[in-house]
Amino acid sequence: MDAVVATTSGPVRGTIEDGLTVFRGIAYAQPPVGPLRWAAPEPPVPWTEPRPAVSFGPAAPQPRPDGIVGDIFSPAFPSGEDCLSLNVWTPDPQATGLPVFVWIHGGAFLFGSGADDLIDHGSFARSGIVFVSINYRLGMDGYLYVEGDENAGNYGTLDQIAALRWVRANIAAFGGDPERVTIGGESAGGTAVAALLAAPAARGLFVRAIAQSAYPEPLLSPDSGRIVARELESRLGVPAGDLAALREVREWHPRDVTTVVRELFEDVANRDATHYGAEIAAQMNPLMPIVGGEVLPSRPVEAGAAGELADVDLLIGTNRDEFRIVFALGMMSVDDATIDAVFEATFPGRGAEALATYAAGRPGSSRLDLLAALETDRSYRVGSTLLADAHARHRPGSTWFYRFAWPSTAFDGQIGAAHAVELPFVFDALGTPMAEALTGPGAPQPLADDIHRAWVAFITTGDPNHDGLPTWPAYDHAKRRVMELGSGHRVVAAPDADELALWIGDEEGR
Repeated sequence: MDAVVATTSGPVRGTIEDGLTVFRGIAYAQPPVGPLRWAAPEPPVPWTEPRPAVSFGPAAPQPRPDGIVGDIFSPAFPSGEDCLSLNVWTPDPQATGLPVFVWIHGGAFLFGSGADDLIDHGSFARSGIVFVSINYRLGMDGYLYVEGDENAGNYGTLDQIAALRWVRANIAAFGGDPERVTIGGESAGGTAVAALLAAPAARGLFVRAIAQSAYPEPLLSPDSGRIVARELESRLGVPAGDLAALREVREWHPRDVTTVVRELFEDVANRDATHYGAEIAAQMNPLMPIVGGEVLPSRPVEAGAAGELADVDLLIGTNRDEFRIVFALGMMSVDDATIDAVFEATFPGRGAEALATYAAGRPGSSRLDLLAALETDRSYRVGSTLLADAHARHRPGSTWFYRFAWPSTAFDGQIGAAHAVELPFVFDALGTPMAEALTGPGAPQPLADDIHRAWVAFITTGDPNHDGLPTWPAYDHAKRRVMELGSGHRVVAAPDADELALWIGDEEGR
C-alpha cells in the first residue's frame, strides 16, 4: 500500500509498513552543486505529479572510517551531492497535533546519514510521534570557512535550519504539530543541537531540544577556520581564497577532495597541536561549526551565560565512559609517559594532582582508564555541564541532565558505557545489527523500555519523568542533580564533583 501527502513543493508518495506510514528521501532543498556549493541552501524546484518517497536519498559525500567504526556508522547506500533530503515516519498522516521529533545524525561532522538500522526501526512513530531524520552537508562541503561570506563555515548548520523550516511548513500534512517540534542528536548531532540553540535563524522552529554526548565547547573561531581553509586549499593546489577554483576542483575531482579531507582529519589527530592551534587540537576536529558570524554569533555556552539561548526545554547528558571506545578500537596508542604528559599539559603545574584526583575517584582503574576519563570530561562532560548550568540559570525547571552508565559487553567488555552505546536504548532498537555491534548480545530490554519512554515523555511534555524511573528532578546549577540511567536508575547529586572541579572550579556557575 502507499500514501500520498501534499507538501509545499509538491506531492510525495510513501509506503505503509507495519502500521506506519513512511516517506524516504524527500528533498527539502536543491542539490548544493555549481554555484550552490558553499552557499546557503535554496528551496526545491516545485513539482506537480506525486514523487516516489520510498528510498533513502544519498548520504552526504564522506570518507569511510577504517575498520569496525566504518562498519557500524557508515551508510550502506550511495553518497552524493544531491544529499539535502529528509525522511518521515508517522503513525497516521490523517492525525492532527502529534508531537514531532527531528533527528540530526552524528559522525564528527564528517560521516553518517539520517538512515541506519536504529532510525529505520520506527520506534518513535510507534510511540505516537512523527519522527523526521535529515541529511546535511558534511566535512569540507558543510564547514569550509570561505573568507568574506557571512555564512562561512556553517553551510551544514544552514541545511539543518532549512530542514527545520521545511518541517514547520509541512509537518501538519503528516499528522504533526509544527508548534510541538523537538530537535535531537548525538555526538556531532548533539553538538549541532547546541549550535541551533544559539543560532538566531533557528528561533521559533522548535520548542524542545535533546543533546546527547555533545561537545559544545569550543567549536571553532574564524581564525581556526582560516587555518583549515588554507591547509585544504594548499593540499588541493588551489590559490588561497579562490572559491571559483575550489568549486571547479570539487566538481571534477570529488575523490581527491574526499581523500584530502580524510588525510587532514588523520593529520590533526596525530600532529603537534601547535600546527593547527589549540581550538582544533582540543576536539581533534578541523571541520565543524564556526562561531563569530551571522549564523552563530557566539558560542552556545557564552550565549547561554548571556541568556541568549533559544527559549526551549532541554534534555542533555553524556555517557560515563565516552572515550574508552577510542582505546578499545586501537584508535590511539599511549604509554605511561604520554599519560603523564597529557595530564600535565591539561592542568599545567597540577598534572600529578589531577591524575591523583581521577585515581581517587576510580579505585582499581588502570592509568589508561584514567586517561579515558580525562578525555571523556574534556570532550563531552565539561561542555555539556556548562551548557546545562547556563540553561538552567536562565530557564529554571526546564533542564534535565542524564548520565548513561550501562556497560556494554561488546568489544570483550572493554568499552563500558562508551560513546554511542545509549543509542540502541533511546531508539528501542535492541537486536538490530547496529545495536548489537554497540551493546553486544543480550542487552536488557527493560532498560531500553525505560530510556525510550523517558525520551518520548520529554518530546511529548517537556518532562522525562514516567513511572519506570525514580523521580527525576529538574537540573539546577547549584545541586547539579543527574539521572544515572543504567541497570539500577538513580539520582546522583554532582557526580564526580572533584574531577569536574578541576575543570570549572567548585563554584563555577553556582
